[in-house]
Amino acid sequence: MLNRLIKPKQHEEKNNASAYQPSLLDSSETRIIVRQSVLVLSLLLTFGSFLNMINRGEPHVWVWLPLAVSIVALAAASRVSASSRHLMTAMNGLVVAMLLNIHLQVLHGVSVLIIWSIPFYLFWIMLYPTLLVAIVGLLISGTAIHFAPDHPVIPPNFMLALASACVAHFAKKALKQQLQLAASDPLTGALNRRYLLSQLEIRRADFVRGHRMSSLVLIDVDGLKSLNDRFGHKVGDDVLKSVVDITRQRIRGSDSLFRIGGDEFALVLLDANAHSALKVSNEIRMLVKQEAPESLPDYAVSFGVCCVDDSVSAEDWLAQADTALYGAKESGGDRAKMAE
Repeated sequence: MLNRLIKPKQHEEKNNASAYQPSLLDSSETRIIVRQSVLVLSLLLTFGSFLNMINRGEPHVWVWLPLAVSIVALAAASRVSASSRHLMTAMNGLVVAMLLNIHLQVLHGVSVLIIWSIPFYLFWIMLYPTLLVAIVGLLISGTAIHFAPDHPVIPPNFMLALASACVAHFAKKALKQQLQLAASDPLTGALNRRYLLSQLEIRRADFVRGHRMSSLVLIDVDGLKSLNDRFGHKVGDDVLKSVVDITRQRIRGSDSLFRIGGDEFALVLLDANAHSALKVSNEIRMLVKQEAPESLPDYAVSFGVCCVDDSVSAEDWLAQADTALYGAKESGGDRAKMAE
């Protein structure tokens, strides 16, 4: 029995490495801040670059061209809303355009604004692996130093960018740890309801783009209140943790498990229609009977299943699955039912 208790935890660690992970961009507030910050900084840089070249009267095509690209990119990115799934594509394109603008100006001796590149690199560092961004920054800055050796400000600015990258790297690491803690249920380690809604919207976008099917499964522990009353809340907590461990034995790394209530969980199954999700639900139901630790009293689970498509919202999917779950429990529990 001890081996059965240890095995799910090993499987859990494997699944956690590839399962859905919460991101800063799951928050609508963060997406709005990212969009506004990049747009404002890009607008200031574009305006400053324009005034700088007007004052110098520089006619060189390699100086005006990056400014024109920056203006076009700024205009295009400003039309993308914070809620759009294309937000990061637009923001990344804008950052690339601005970095080209900065460094081409430096190469042609028009400006010493390379220090403006630091905020754009920081934006990338917060969203992408630090090493990748550092290599890109090293290549661009090294090119600028090679072709513009007469600019004494480039090396110190580059060192400042590296120092900023180090600070941003550790800040990002700490932020991710805090985000993971905030996203997870402290008792079971499953993700919470807030990230379930974000995941459902992601799956809906997948269906709209490529008809990639997903399913939502609600799981309820039958009679948990009675177990708490008879055996105490410690036993009830152990039952909940057992449900999570057993469920993770059956699901794949691409699937996601959430705790959304006292005795209720949700599964998002990627690339699974409702019939496949129903089969998985019944397999988990049987595993609960077979794999539950002997130290716990007998218990059962019920399931409500629905398919995720583009017809309704995330809240509507939850309502459909909840109706199916209610039907399963009304029929006596210890069963899985598909939404009609």
